[in-house]
Amino acid sequence: MERLQFEKFPLGFWYSYPYGIEGMTEKEIADMADCGMTLTMSPWTSHQNKDATLRALDLCQKYGIKLILVDTRTYWTNISKGRDEYYAAMKETYEDYGKHPATFGFFLGDEPNESQLDMCTEAYKIALEACPGLVPYLNQNPGYAEKCKKFVMESGCKLLSYDRYNQMNPEDQGDDFIRDLAAYKALADEANIPLLAIMLSVGHFRYRVPSEDDLRWQAGVALACGADAIFWFTYHTPVRCINYRGGPISEFGEKNPTYYALKNIQRRFNRDYANLFCNRNHLGVYTVGRCYKGLERFIAPSIPAARELGVINAWSALGTPGLVTFFEGNGPYAGKKYIMITNNSYKDSDKFFIDVAPDKTRFWVSYATDEVDFAAAQWDSLFYKCDRFTECGVHLAPGQFEIFRFE
Repeated sequence: MERLQFEKFPLGFWYSYPYGIEGMTEKEIADMADCGMTLTMSPWTSHQNKDATLRALDLCQKYGIKLILVDTRTYWTNISKGRDEYYAAMKETYEDYGKHPATFGFFLGDEPNESQLDMCTEAYKIALEACPGLVPYLNQNPGYAEKCKKFVMESGCKLLSYDRYNQMNPEDQGDDFIRDLAAYKALADEANIPLLAIMLSVGHFRYRVPSEDDLRWQAGVALACGADAIFWFTYHTPVRCINYRGGPISEFGEKNPTYYALKNIQRRFNRDYANLFCNRNHLGVYTVGRCYKGLERFIAPSIPAARELGVINAWSALGTPGLVTFFEGNGPYAGKKYIMITNNSYKDSDKFFIDVAPDKTRFWVSYATDEVDFAAAQWDSLFYKCDRFTECGVHLAPGQFEIFRFE
């Protein structure tokens, strides 16, 4: 199966609208685009909402957003009515909306338990058959990478999605966060499909309302660990629902500070990195400082990509944990190999360093549209050259990263 290729890096959110799709106004869709969203889920719809759904799709097309339609006919649980009936419902939904250029795929369901995955496999196969060219969307539980492997390998799954939120608990639970990213990335790589990781953007239960540093840390670490798409739970703050609070859009439909924080992060990413991340092959990620469960410690001589790029060390000034990622470009970036260093602290900024072999004479900071000569253009950073190595240092906020290429 050919690997799914995205035209734009997918940034979106889990649906939590207090209304059906008829409530999607042009202003709301414009605000989503302004926040940097490129692929997201719709409110619930069905054949009874056809005019409103087509209008929403037209508006999303206008603003450059693809939609995963949450149509009640396509839920995997409906397969209990029989294969033929489920196929007919799926085909009807496809005829209603599937040929619209803004339709990415249809929502099948969320977090099936282990005993339900065989039914999900059958439903997914039917969705592929009934809806050619589209991507069925099913989200998995945290900690389920091994349990859902059979589903991924047998269903024809085109996109692996999961969520985890306890990284926003008061205590540091980074091990769970990193371990899930590593496990799901390994499964996605084995199946040769993209990985969509769902991060937290609304406070609830014991989870704090994420700050701009929290949002940047979740996204930056997910990207460093190889995520190919990022969704947020959730854009709209659920109405009168336990203790949900502080989502990007308030329960009164107004923009919270979280909206502007997320907008800063996503718009910068779309400007500087999105196209590069749409055209990369992830080669591995390693820890600097604290060795989180699921990842190996960065020891340069034992890593082929480090040896090839001439990287001999990576570290932080104050011992703040970091991640070192290697990837190669494809498409317009073919033939280039990169090293990415990420601050893996959710609360502390620090200066991070990469030491490179002395035979490397050109040092580029890479963006989606250009490369900057680091030695000439670095600002508030460090460039030091001696007979034994060259040292590139950058200040990084929580979750912030820099991408280098050496020649």
